[in-house]
Amino acid sequence: MPNNVDLLFWHQRFLTQAGWSAQIRQHLLKEIGNHSIRRILEVGCGTGAVLSDSIWEPYLRYGLDIQFSFLSHAKHLLPSSHLCQGDGYNLPFAANTFDLCYTHYFFLWVNPAHVMRELMRVTRPGGFIAALAEPDYGGRIDYPSPLEKLGQLQITAIQKAGGDPFIGRKLASLFSNSGLINLHIGVFGAYWKYPPDLEIAPSEWLGLRLDLQSILPAEDIDHWQALDLNAWEKGERVLFVPTFFAYAQKP
Repeated sequence: MPNNVDLLFWHQRFLTQAGWSAQIRQHLLKEIGNHSIRRILEVGCGTGAVLSDSIWEPYLRYGLDIQFSFLSHAKHLLPSSHLCQGDGYNLPFAANTFDLCYTHYFFLWVNPAHVMRELMRVTRPGGFIAALAEPDYGGRIDYPSPLEKLGQLQITAIQKAGGDPFIGRKLASLFSNSGLINLHIGVFGAYWKYPPDLEIAPSEWLGLRLDLQSILPAEDIDHWQALDLNAWEKGERVLFVPTFFAYAQKP
């Protein structure tokens, strides 16, 4: 169970990730704005980084996560929200309960077809299901070229942890094969600035170290981190992981 230090780290990491998908949330609500949306559910809500976005304020917010300490932090941010502990394979809600169900960097770590069946069950006819962010490390671009191996190492580490590093490209088939209609799918844009944000870069490397420690000794991870940060400081680093989003309607 995460301690308070872990919670602060994870919440900051989740906030950073939430920032990446902020425009997608705005786009989603603009597209479905003419439909009656009242109850929304985030499956895998973590510490509430996405669920606490003010864009959801008009709606009744529900969140589910398997980690109770994350939920406690989310409840502090959102005292009026409805939060419960559980997993995406057996959602503790009645059929046809929600107008919008969404996930955020979640299908990466689960059996997506199994979770999608549950999302279909609890979403009302005419409601929407959205995957706001799912990466595809198979399309990762690393430059300068010595850093290309770092991307390959992260793929190996994610697979060893039980994740699917290629989930992004599979979203279209996942949504279509589930019987959803009016499917929209896209990829985040990207830009880089130099010098790098000195607050975000260390946080991102803490997360990457967690991924890599299962396959590399600490000194090797230190080597890759130094190589990466040096390239950023020289203004030549490019790192792009295609991150997909998808949303569709339940018939």
